[in-house]
Order: sequence, then structure tokens, then C-alpha cells
Amino acid sequence: MNPQPTSIEIPSRQLQNGRFTDAQPAVIIESELHINVNGKHLATASLMPGMEEEFVIGYLFGQGFIKRTKDISSIRIEGSSADVTLADTAAPFPLDTNYRIVSGGGRTAFTDARLQRIESDLSLHKDVIFRGMNRLFNIATIYKETEGVHSAGIFNQNAEPVLIVEDIGRHNCLDKAIGYALLHRIPCTHHFLVSTGRMASEMVAKLCRAGFPVAATKTAVTDRGRETALACGMTLIGFVRDTGMKIHTDMTVRIIKEPLMKIYTGAERITLR
Repeated sequence: MNPQPTSIEIPSRQLQNGRFTDAQPAVIIESELHINVNGKHLATASLMPGMEEEFVIGYLFGQGFIKRTKDISSIRIEGSSADVTLADTAAPFPLDTNYRIVSGGGRTAFTDARLQRIESDLSLHKDVIFRGMNRLFNIATIYKETEGVHSAGIFNQNAEPVLIVEDIGRHNCLDKAIGYALLHRIPCTHHFLVSTGRMASEMVAKLCRAGFPVAATKTAVTDRGRETALACGMTLIGFVRDTGMKIHTDMTVRIIKEPLMKIYTGAERITLR
């Protein structure tokens, strides 16, 4: 089976050095996926084509509809629809099922479970975090082509990638990554996750529920994101910037001269030697 196209070239006029020229930039394809659970419409997601099954499983897990893949009796992806039947057909269901999961994350549909403390003895050298972030950008080919997606990666303790996923939404990236981990029985407590997206509370809650002991992002962490990580015992790292990394700020590009990261919670998992 040939992989689905994720971008398309469109005609445009490019202004550079004071002159207009014809150009064919690559832009991301944005598709819709209607999620139906137990015969009822739950939500419509805007996402990049590919890994739809992983996305649906990760989304249902992240929102508390399922606790394991066995909670799904069947899942069928056909066209722009995903039809899911839960093993427990009497599972609680939100009253409002017209949710729209947009590229920024959209609305949280439902969750009925408190976050549990993460139990993991994983510790990482600081350089492993930098290597993970660098490898994320090196492997994220769609970002290089379009600069229009977010990326997330699951790495082992040697910064070797288990999975790199890209999508128009930072939430979608996590849902696809978590769904992949569930389907392939990857023990999240032995791995760490790197993301390009801002770590707000909903993002951190998904990672805590999956059991990742360490999560790092190239961007910011919110106050509630930090509180959520603190409550479940996660090491949360923001502003991971390695030497030579290019950071786009408004209309300029800044080259990082010294490595930097900000560890907001769980600093004891990060070693210096």
C-alpha cells in the first residue's frame, strides 16, 4: 500500500529581495476524520493524513474513554470516518458530541479518571535530551519541506528514536504517538518524549496518563502544565536549545550559542555526569 500524500505543491507569488517570482511551495494537506463511538458521533478531527488508527486510539486513551487497547472491541477506518466499538457499550458518554478537534487541540471531550503517579526509575544524562531534540528535527522531513507541522518523538534512554510523528496539531502528534505505543506495547515508563509543542495542562495530562517519566519541548511550559507534571511525578523540560540550533523569532533567525534547557519538575531524573 502506497503511503498517503501529506503535502501538495500549490502556485504562489514569492516576494524576495524586492522582487516577485513564481513559486510552487509545498503545503500540508489538512483532512477531516469523524470519530464515532458505539454508533454515536463523538468528534471531528482536523489532522494530517496517516496513522488514523493510532490517532483514534491515542485520543480515546488520552481522554479517558479507554485504559488499554483491549477496551476497544473493534475499530474501522474507512474514508473520513472512524467507527469504534468499545467492549463496554455502557461506558459514560458526553452529552455534547459535536466536538471539533482542531489543529491547536480543540476541546477536551471527556475524562473520568484522576491521573496516577508515574512509577519509573528512568534517569537521563542532559546530553540525551539534547540528542533527542536534535534527532527529532533531523528526522522530521515534513517540517523541513513545509515548516507547517508539529513533531513528536518517542526515544529510549540512549536517544534512539522509536517513533517520529508529524501533524498539523501538537495534540494530534501526542495522540498518534501514544496510540502507536499502545498498539506496539511500548513501555512508556522506560522511554521519554520530545515535542515541538507548548506543554499546557492537557498535553501534560495525556503524557502522564501514558506513563512517560520525562517529556521535553523546544518551546514553553504553562503554569498548569507544570502543576500537572508535579502532581503525577513527571520530569517536565522546556526551552530545549542545543548549540547551533536555529530559533525563528518573528522575522529573524537566532542561532543558539550555548546549550540551554529549563527543568520545571523532577530535575533529579536529569544527570550532569
